Amino acid sequence: MPFGSKTTLAIALVSIVWSASSQPGANAAPTASKQAPPSQSDIAIRAAYALYSQQKFAASADAFEAIIRTATPTAQLYYYAALANRASGRNNRAKQLCEFVVAHFPATQESTYSKSMFPANAAGTQVRDEELPESVRNALPPEMQAMLGTAAGKAAIREAMAKQAGNLATVRQAEQQGKLPNIVVKEARMALTPKPVFGAKTGATRPFTAADIAALGANGIDQSRFPNCWFEASMAALAELPRGQALMASMIRYGDKGSYVVRFPGDGKEYVVSQEFLERTGIHDKALWASIIECAQVQKFPQNAGAEGAESNQSRLEVGLQCITGCKAEVVSPSTCSAQELSTFIGGAVSSKNPIVAGTFGAGTIASLPELVVPQHAYTVIGFDASKNMILVRNPHGANSRRFASTTDPNHQEFEQMSDGVFKMNIPLFQKYFHSIARSFI
Repeated sequence: MPFGSKTTLAIALVSIVWSASSQPGANAAPTASKQAPPSQSDIAIRAAYALYSQQKFAASADAFEAIIRTATPTAQLYYYAALANRASGRNNRAKQLCEFVVAHFPATQESTYSKSMFPANAAGTQVRDEELPESVRNALPPEMQAMLGTAAGKAAIREAMAKQAGNLATVRQAEQQGKLPNIVVKEARMALTPKPVFGAKTGATRPFTAADIAALGANGIDQSRFPNCWFEASMAALAELPRGQALMASMIRYGDKGSYVVRFPGDGKEYVVSQEFLERTGIHDKALWASIIECAQVQKFPQNAGAEGAESNQSRLEVGLQCITGCKAEVVSPSTCSAQELSTFIGGAVSSKNPIVAGTFGAGTIASLPELVVPQHAYTVIGFDASKNMILVRNPHGANSRRFASTTDPNHQEFEQMSDGVFKMNIPLFQKYFHSIARSFI
């Protein structure tokens, strides 16, 4: 199917609207149950939807059908399955799933959406281009945005709007209330942009640009099987910063026979990353550039050998930050700093757009405290509100991060769990949970 075809654009619009409207911030306030760690069923649903976002509709439909066979029926699961089946051309099955949602979950939004999935007058529905929510328009890759004013583009908009009328209303409301996270738009655009073929040359000197890395930023990084949070947190820190994005793009070049070559700043050695090495290690970050850099790190520090420095007397946070920045890292202990000193240390790095990471105490040390962080784990500091003394922190596990909740802080004055591994924590709590914090000026 041509990338610029009307059908592809219509599918893209439907996918973006559905993705945006299904975000917790775009609907009612999350219930307490959403604070719990994701179940295996939740994880499987995310994986099935990821296939849908990648336009692998048949695989997505098959994945949803497998979940349906074992999971407790919910309106959301059956509606998602209907979308995937319809996109893969299995209209009869999609209609059957929609009928199930309407019959068994009549009071839900999914019931409303299911009723509109097969509207009798969809072909005659007239929708103006300007009615597209801004976030939906911005999520389209440039090639698709250019189509919107054409006859094919307008036809695609009519088709998408007819199928997603209820969801579009949800997106507009979320936009007006400022509840639609920017990452929804970023991820939608990333999912619809043709994925780079491993080793395929683009004609440019480097395979990735700073803009490529900025497209997803830290959300392109998902720590998986390797215990290298100390490095992944630093990579995530750079991925959020303009100078860091440019620095990481400069580390990667094309190699021979479809491979890539990574050279860390200040490191005289080059690390070759082939497709075979990537598959053998099982490294699979959301973004290809992140997978390539992680593969190089695994070669430089096999089984974390050398992660304590040449003399084995350095913090892994310090080593990870120095490795990826090429600059000396400054490390302090939050528990021995005053609140003002810590605020100045963090605020200085954040305001000047320099990377900063932090590591938690071991389980034994924080066993008596409420469970709010992963013990002995590295995190990225991605923001700081000095007026409220609140630090914005990200877990390199990303969307697969464990979620926590404070039972004594209902108004989130001290701690607030957000999405994709991000949470807010005030300075007094931070001093109790984090043993060290490191920053580097690039």
